[in-house]
Amino acid sequence: MCICLKCGCFSCKTTSGQEEKKKAGCLDILLAIFVPPAGIYKKEGCSLQGRFWANVVLTVLGVAPGSIHAVVCVSSN
Repeated sequence: MCICLKCGCFSCKTTSGQEEKKKAGCLDILLAIFVPPAGIYKKEGCSLQGRFWANVVLTVLGVAPGSIHAVVCVSSN
């Protein structure tokens, strides 16, 4: 269990039970390029989804594949 740093909840969801959809800003894209797993983590929140771990593996294999995957994940809604 983790605590969301943004809202302080335990499930990283809004009170209505739906996740917030955030648009990717310039800072999000730059973070995804230079630190790919951190960019995915910022977009996904505290949830442990396959995208984060896939990006960690891609980043270990090479920074370019990890960065491309992170930019695609961060920019998609």
